Amino acid sequence: MKWNYQSEVLVLPGAVLSASANAVQLRVLLWLASDLSLGKKPRQLAKLADCTPAEAGSALDFWMAQGVLRTEEATEVAPVQAAKAVRAVREEPSATPTKKLLQRADELPNYTSSELAELLEKRAGVRAMVDEAQRILGKIFNPSEINVLVGMYDYMGLSEEGILLLLAHCKNIGKANLRAIEKYAYRLVDRDITTPAALEEEFRTVEALHSFEGQVRTLFGMKARALTGREDRMLRAWVSFGYDMEVVRRAYEMTVAATNEASLPYANAILERWHAEGLQTAADVDRAIAEQKAKKDGQQASLGNSFDTDDFFEAALKRSFSTSKKDT
Repeated sequence: MKWNYQSEVLVLPGAVLSASANAVQLRVLLWLASDLSLGKKPRQLAKLADCTPAEAGSALDFWMAQGVLRTEEATEVAPVQAAKAVRAVREEPSATPTKKLLQRADELPNYTSSELAELLEKRAGVRAMVDEAQRILGKIFNPSEINVLVGMYDYMGLSEEGILLLLAHCKNIGKANLRAIEKYAYRLVDRDITTPAALEEEFRTVEALHSFEGQVRTLFGMKARALTGREDRMLRAWVSFGYDMEVVRRAYEMTVAATNEASLPYANAILERWHAEGLQTAADVDRAIAEQKAKKDGQQASLGNSFDTDDFFEAALKRSFSTSKKDT
């Protein structure tokens, strides 16, 4: 037999021969032999070694305890101390948040053009994903953009299907820049939204809200500025109430009639009241308004000096709206 080295060689310490390692521990060690920086990239290491981040971390502990690995800072570190040092940098999925790790852009894989070409040649699944991604976004990717896709797959733990769902979703909402998509992917992973099913559910919600926001902007004559945090929470609440644009239009018309302005906070107060009263559709709102008007007309003579609850509510809204404008 002869070694067929081709373009890459792995070098291992002789102590590996005497270690009683399992398959996961050996795969982790082989990938570390190709790139030691993977020791600080638990998600990417786990993906390459076909195991979970926790298993990859346990494999690091094992090889530290065997004296095969040590930390950069230490020259003569006892195995037990070395294992503790590794646990300080590896990821515990159930206990350690990933947010801090994933915000570090320097932790993402960074391939040269030749490395990317070789990677795509060897990994048919990733190559097919890149081809489909280019079709979705309607462009040919440069090496930097391909690097982003490979990083999402190798480091963030997103599947090929999940990445393609993300790209299609971003195109649907008008955000097709891969660097922006990368930041979006960080936020999804931080929230543990990584499986295709979870991604599909999230994207349905976001796209519904995105379409709803566009219609609300048109109705209220809002410019292209970003929504404030308060405005965003209002729109999300309206969507959670199950209100369509016909219901919002009723609230808008009442708002303009009462204030002569297209006030989002005023309309929000109306919609919150309708929601509290169990009014779900435009027909429900119309019926409730008609019933209230009939009741008001029928009881007007007998009310005398007592106040009407609708009048009281409208007065309170106007006071609140005037105070809000003054504070602003």
